[in-house]
Amino acid sequence: MAGGVAAEGGGGGGEGSTSSEATINAAERYMKEVMETFGDQEEKLVMFREIMNDFRTERTDIAGVVGRVKELFKGHNNLIEGFNFFLPKGYEITVDKHQPPPETLEFIRLVKERDESVYRRFMDVIFRYQREHMDLIKLCREVGALFSEDYPDLFVKFIRFLPPT
Repeated sequence: MAGGVAAEGGGGGGEGSTSSEATINAAERYMKEVMETFGDQEEKLVMFREIMNDFRTERTDIAGVVGRVKELFKGHNNLIEGFNFFLPKGYEITVDKHQPPPETLEFIRLVKERDESVYRRFMDVIFRYQREHMDLIKLCREVGALFSEDYPDLFVKFIRFLPPT
């Protein structure tokens, strides 16, 4: 089910985890990612704590929690999918992977506004990355070379889009 909640299959690690230490570590990594993403947006962090508290105390059912998480983390598919860890076994949030997050589109627009030629070369690198399954290190080198001289701020913003290693 694209963009919804599946009540079958995969699902979270909440109940099905075999190691409490691994569970704690995974939860801490997820919370760190949430904090890094929204560290400067206190209201989002407060809302997330409220969602988690309502979920823990069963004041909100799973569908309600999922809806609130998807709305709160809209555009941050990694955080939406990461929330699956907390869902009971048998539930899974799915997202539409064909829809780029709004921040991605905004970044691409910014590159294009700055320099049309750099934009075309940047998009060429991105398409080659996807088509050739280029590794992240090579991608970073190519984008870094493209942005480093005239647009180092764009390279810094680009790095934020990369998956955690």
